[in-house]
Amino acid sequence: YLISRNISRYSNIAYYIYFMWEIVDEYKSIFLVSLIPAFSFLGYIIISLPEGHIIDKYDRKKIFIITNILMVFVYLLLLINKSLFFIYAVDFLSSLLMWVISDDFRGITKEIIPENSMVKAQSLDQTSSGLFTLAGTLSGGFFIFLERRYFYLFLIVISVVAVIMILGNHPAKIYSNISISNGFNYTFKIIKSIIPFLLFTMLLNGLFVSLDVFSSALIYIILRAPPIYYTFFIAGFPMGMLIGGIIAMKKFTEKSGLLKLFVFGIGAIFIFIALNRIAILDSVLAVFLGIIIAFLNVYIETLIINSVPNSITGKFNSITTVFSGGSSPVMAVIFGILSEFIFFPYIIIITGLIMMASSFMVNRIFNGFKDRMDGMKIIYPELFRN
Repeated sequence: YLISRNISRYSNIAYYIYFMWEIVDEYKSIFLVSLIPAFSFLGYIIISLPEGHIIDKYDRKKIFIITNILMVFVYLLLLINKSLFFIYAVDFLSSLLMWVISDDFRGITKEIIPENSMVKAQSLDQTSSGLFTLAGTLSGGFFIFLERRYFYLFLIVISVVAVIMILGNHPAKIYSNISISNGFNYTFKIIKSIIPFLLFTMLLNGLFVSLDVFSSALIYIILRAPPIYYTFFIAGFPMGMLIGGIIAMKKFTEKSGLLKLFVFGIGAIFIFIALNRIAILDSVLAVFLGIIIAFLNVYIETLIINSVPNSITGKFNSITTVFSGGSSPVMAVIFGILSEFIFFPYIIIITGLIMMASSFMVNRIFNGFKDRMDGMKIIYPELFRN
């Protein structure tokens, strides 16, 4: 299931990278490029609530298989029409399905991984995600130099491979699948108590999308570098995640005191990327950015998966992602519009400064999350029974 999820992510990333460059090259419009991440996140916002209910109510492994099969049919749409509308439509649908696959995988992880092994499991997840994201990035960059029809066939074939990987594979549960009536009511009560945590993740995700919007323009317009440097820059991030996932297996990354440093470092790297005018140096900065993000992801994912009861995992993931990811499509469009009036490296600098300022709130927010979830175990013990 891990490999299948990562293959789906691999194809999704390749699509993302390929068309971010193709659009800026063909239309010379940052706004049109910004619609790629905008439609990607919009798909999840639409599916999130029904998805959470379905993941908690039905067999998560069957959902995983069905969603991967649907991904094959979505990529087949590319053979019908080559217009910009279809590019956005497939982006929307494939991203929607990818979000479902990712959330469903988190639910499966909750079912089969013991709590004391979750840090290692999340480190392995980050490492493998970094590896497949890197491969998807390089593949997307490679296909820029070939005819588009070859890329379409590649996406279809790789999505079929993702389906084949999971057929007949049924990992054993360590938790019973308890059905909780009025699960959304419980979920909203928990979410209400951790609003500061959700607002913080919403801020980070909303600001981080600026690199998605501006990366191709940064390389193409500002640095005037060929596509290979765009590929190197985008590949630097998953390379860093791969390295960071391996390092995160060491216990020191669990220390909450480092969170402030991680977020501050992300903001500083954003500023360096905006000011830098050496194309290859941007790739190095992207590697460091990926390492820090891997540390943050391992900490946050472990904290959430271990804290949230299995009975409402799907609902919790779907609703919280509406908060954390909800700002992303909006900010993608806003960044695209602002770039028509403001020199976009300045926008990246402002984004970095906001991240650096927000780092001073991190420890209080995450400690508050843990304290409130401990309190929920006392108030609603029925939710936490295996």
